[in-house]
Amino acid sequence: MRRKEIYWLLGTITLVLILNLAIFGIDGFKTDSTFSLNVHDTYYVVENIQFLFPLFVLMFFCVYSIRTLVRNFKNLTANLILMIATILLILLIASVNSIVDSLIQQTSGWTIYPPLSSEEIVSEIEPGVKPYENNFEVFSNAMLIVQILLLILLGYCGFKTGLNYKRRE
Repeated sequence: MRRKEIYWLLGTITLVLILNLAIFGIDGFKTDSTFSLNVHDTYYVVENIQFLFPLFVLMFFCVYSIRTLVRNFKNLTANLILMIATILLILLIASVNSIVDSLIQQTSGWTIYPPLSSEEIVSEIEPGVKPYENNFEVFSNAMLIVQILLLILLGYCGFKTGLNYKRRE
């Protein structure tokens, strides 16, 4: 790895640490510090370290995707770091999507017993009542589309990296 790549890597890590300092302050670097969020009557407490990993992944993806696109996939090290960041971002989105899917199950609408399979039968029994799509379902579908687009980007980056690597040899 060339010296320039090490500077880019250290610069990106420094950027993430500065963003962590700006968001959470000095307490963001302590292992036992927490972030609390009050939503209506529910109080969520999450450790700051759990926000640091997604911040790392997102910053590495943004910085190295711009670097890779500007250099037209010519830098092998930047391409590999971009592919690793893309894989980690896909895994991160998948974990968030599983949480959203559990929220969908918890906040699903009404159910008629015995469950009816057809919407026409439901509208005959309850006129004017139609099942609606939950906002969590829309968000879950959007994250699935983003994952598919990231997989396409990952495949294209691997293809271009392989072509450029073959030309060098």
